[in-house]
Amino acid sequence: MLDIEGTTSATGFVVGELYPYARKRLGRLLTERAAEPEVRRAVDQVRAMLGEPAADAARIERTLGAWLDEDRKATPLKALQGVVWAEGFASGELVSHFYPDVVPRLRAWHAAGVRLHVYSSGSVTAQRAWFGHSPQGDLRPLAEKYYDTENAGPKLVAASYEAIAADLGAAPRRVLFLSDRPGELDAAGAAGWRTAGVRRPGEPYYESGVGDHPEVASFAELEIRTGGGAEAGEGAGVAAGRSARKTVGAKEAVGAEEVRRAGARLAREAARFASFGWMRGTSGNLSVVLARDPLRLAVTASGRDKGELTADDVVLVDGRGAPVAGTAAGAGRPSAEAGLHARVVRLTGAGAVVHVHTVAAVAMGRRRPGGIVLRDVEMLKGLGLPAEGASVRLPVIANSQDMNGLGDRLEEAREPRMPAVVVAGHGLYVWGTDLLQARHHAEVVQWLLELELASGRG
Repeated sequence: MLDIEGTTSATGFVVGELYPYARKRLGRLLTERAAEPEVRRAVDQVRAMLGEPAADAARIERTLGAWLDEDRKATPLKALQGVVWAEGFASGELVSHFYPDVVPRLRAWHAAGVRLHVYSSGSVTAQRAWFGHSPQGDLRPLAEKYYDTENAGPKLVAASYEAIAADLGAAPRRVLFLSDRPGELDAAGAAGWRTAGVRRPGEPYYESGVGDHPEVASFAELEIRTGGGAEAGEGAGVAAGRSARKTVGAKEAVGAEEVRRAGARLAREAARFASFGWMRGTSGNLSVVLARDPLRLAVTASGRDKGELTADDVVLVDGRGAPVAGTAAGAGRPSAEAGLHARVVRLTGAGAVVHVHTVAAVAMGRRRPGGIVLRDVEMLKGLGLPAEGASVRLPVIANSQDMNGLGDRLEEAREPRMPAVVVAGHGLYVWGTDLLQARHHAEVVQWLLELELASGRG
């Protein structure tokens, strides 16, 4: 059983692309298509929820707009959004989004005989349109049944999951639910379902964790098998393989040679940034995660010219940024900022962190100490954000030599959709799932900062 937002697909895409698209068209829908059964039923539900049986189209539209601002999971709102989105998908104006690891696994599981279904707060109409108009083609044949808050019930209530299992004709323990929301996982678990929490960096519920549920960072970490026939009259049996980070007793060891290989990669990236003038003198540092249990990062050594690093100019540090065994002799010591790198990794789930000192970052930090709002720029796509109809804030935090205090400021100010933060009077921290993505994010954010600086806006 698949959740959509934050699980198969980026919440930022839904919020940044689909919500504005629907908001612009709800008024016309309420006036021009009011007689259609699905629209009429949703409008009647809104009136009932308001306690205003005579509420006109303008009142309904204002209410829907307020619910959108609250991100309220109201069934009639989702139904009307679904009508608008289905039309947009059919016309080709909209194309859905799936994380790269999702579609290959869905196809493999379907081919293996695993029964796939969808349960989302979005309406069934919206779900079908979403799966039917993906960049990978029509995915609707992969899913047998679709459930929403109207035909199944609220997603935070165990009774909804019990009703779905009954409709499927499956024993609860034969159903595996994938979601990023701990409350939904808890409700499914209370109904006897198997669960797996999908934690993707940058998603709104990432920091909430998944409680006691098995955890994966992508569908590639899931092992689902068919067969077994534990229950009479049932077909495929389903089981979730635990993520490597959840395997009992597993500890990831990091050897000196692995650290040296990471050092070579970091040296290449540092030379690239130094060539841009972003790592003047010995400034700046980079890190990459080598293990998560316990957390181990390879960090560029302090006091070294970042344009001339070698594979040995790297230090292995722990989750606090302190050096540990495994570092090559003569590698030196990590910067005190290694502790902040580790904090960013723990907070965001990133696989690599880049810290550079750029003029644009420092200048814009001075101009806009409350944060830098970016909107309507094509380059935002490089951060996985829409180019139009949405805005995102690049946080600016006050500098400190106390890495714990600086980490607290970063955690408080962080914008989940923005993989970066400006440290006032100091520089820029950027992160990604790996070194390549971190580099791309750094280049995109720096370009956006240069654009804002060139615009002359205060």
